Amino acid sequence: MTAIKFGVNFMPSASTMEVVGWAKEVERCGYDLLGISDSQSICRDVYVTLALCATNTERIRFGPRVITPVTRHPAVAACAAATLAELAPGRTMLAIGSGDSAAFNLGLKPASLADLREYALTIRTLMTSGTAIYHGKRAVFTWSRTPVPIFLAASGPKTLHLAGQIADGVVIRTGITPDIIRDSIAHVHAGAREAGRDPSSIDMWWWPDINIAGSYREAVAQITMSLAAAGNHLSRFTTEGKHIPPDLLPKIKQLGERYVFEEHVTVGSANCRLIEELGLVDYLAERFAIVGTAADCVRKLEAAAEAGARQIWLSVHFDDKFRFLREWAAKIIPAFN
Repeated sequence: MTAIKFGVNFMPSASTMEVVGWAKEVERCGYDLLGISDSQSICRDVYVTLALCATNTERIRFGPRVITPVTRHPAVAACAAATLAELAPGRTMLAIGSGDSAAFNLGLKPASLADLREYALTIRTLMTSGTAIYHGKRAVFTWSRTPVPIFLAASGPKTLHLAGQIADGVVIRTGITPDIIRDSIAHVHAGAREAGRDPSSIDMWWWPDINIAGSYREAVAQITMSLAAAGNHLSRFTTEGKHIPPDLLPKIKQLGERYVFEEHVTVGSANCRLIEELGLVDYLAERFAIVGTAADCVRKLEAAAEAGARQIWLSVHFDDKFRFLREWAAKIIPAFN
């Protein structure tokens, strides 16, 4: 059996200390990585939450998944990352994305690929040298020179390629089926080779939606809000190169046009009803989810690992997180140790 590492990501939608309790359980159950989402309009502050997670855990790696150039100057982002690194030396990372609910709930557009490149490189330069030029202005960061690994979140071929060129790691939100996994790896590796980097040095984590239940239908019904968010990403910027079946393309575009960001990954939201109305639930579950009985999940993971996805960063947005964390740790993780 191919070994797989597992991480967990939460939206800090509950009280901060409740999220810290989830983090402690993630560590206790033996997961490798903890992420906390950043969406200021719909949940608690990512860095306050992460600071408390840092001081209440001892082993696990952690960081934001993900911040966006739209809401933070790179010097602010560098300062926050360095502060977390001071609280938990050697355990932190920083993931950056173009901007989803954090941007749209402010009436702003997500960052372009060029913006994302400039932002990531500016943060790295500030953390290594203390000065950088950003948007034509000199920025200064004086008090730390601790390097923190920088990841890019990618849901399309261009961002995958960029991650291979400049990032320490990539959070891959393209899908979890073998053909899409292999294609995504190829884009990351092509970017790395173009930049003269070793493709094997890129730390790749895959972002699926997950759940275990007594049946496939029961498990899927609890994650439709997450599936809607995944489907919405397929229509952003462009649909080119995203492996969308031609007969589903109009429905995917309609999902993007009608998606309600105020209800992003919210149980029972309008977005859940929307993907049911459009008949997209099964397609999105097959593409983006590891879901069903424990045996179903193991089979899906075996196929993913064979295709090259061997670090899985689970999104847990439904209720009863303790039940899930313990059940996955008991029934799934031992199959891939």
